[in-house]
Amino acid sequence: MEQLQYIIDLWEDADPGVRAAVDDYFERGGQQAVAQLSAMYAREVVPRQKEKMGGMLSHYAKRLAIRGLGEIAGRCSSGGECSLLEAGFLVCLLAEPSLRREDYMARVMPPIMAALEEISDDKTALENVTLLNHVFYKRYGYSVSNPFDMSLDNSLLMRVAKNRHGNPFALSLLYFIVAQGAGLPIYPLCFTGGFVPVYEENGKILFNINVFHQGEIFVENNISNMVKHQAAALGVNVDIGEAVVKKDCSILVMYLEFLQMLYSNASDTVAQMDIDDAIEALGIDMEAYPEVDLEGFDFASTFADLVITDGTTVNTAAETVLYRSS
Repeated sequence: MEQLQYIIDLWEDADPGVRAAVDDYFERGGQQAVAQLSAMYAREVVPRQKEKMGGMLSHYAKRLAIRGLGEIAGRCSSGGECSLLEAGFLVCLLAEPSLRREDYMARVMPPIMAALEEISDDKTALENVTLLNHVFYKRYGYSVSNPFDMSLDNSLLMRVAKNRHGNPFALSLLYFIVAQGAGLPIYPLCFTGGFVPVYEENGKILFNINVFHQGEIFVENNISNMVKHQAAALGVNVDIGEAVVKKDCSILVMYLEFLQMLYSNASDTVAQMDIDDAIEALGIDMEAYPEVDLEGFDFASTFADLVITDGTTVNTAAETVLYRSS
């Protein structure tokens, strides 16, 4: 901590060589150095010193976040894992640089762990998603707020995780984070004007999930009506004719683009620039990452006598599965 205090004292030095040394300290120290600065900032009581430390924390936490998102994108593009849990923390840092990793994990990990306790390989895909939905919507009480409420409390991921409600963009990202953490192959089916989460298994889509309404499961024949209903509620136009399933990391780009619009409407140019840098660091061309094709997407042929009802169960020839979380 003594060395960090010395670095803090050098922060406002006009000598470019000194500033380069400060930059190098945080470049080499990475998350540990930023976490130590965040801890010191939280304890600081002298207003002038706290203001200076806050400026440093904002600068270096955002640099750390952007670099980390770039590393995640690199792993994703080379076929590696795209950790939405880690990416979510980095996205949160862009908006709240003083956020501590342990505080983020304390909010996001409990529903993941609860879902992992319920989900198992000996259950069907529908059963596992229903259990996920029960944990997410019932046990932890997450819900969609007014879709037209674009306030920060309903848009920023950490605040949504804390308040347990948010607009569709933020809640969708949180749902994907929990689903991926629980090991479920849920990806965004993207089309002009929006996306729908789908469950993919062995290269085929099994069903669609309505994140906005308690995780209801929809079959192919219902998806068009579901999307049109959601679009009408949001006041946007959609076209699902060219729908393509994308990698789960694509949800990050969509969420960041939403934040970009949010900050643009608020004329917050600094925040806009941060989001621009994050999107550039991700470097994800969403059109270049199709996960599966839609050929053979026929839910009815998989569960031949499936009858969707507005209740809690659906009977098929092979099994009984839960349709809506209860």
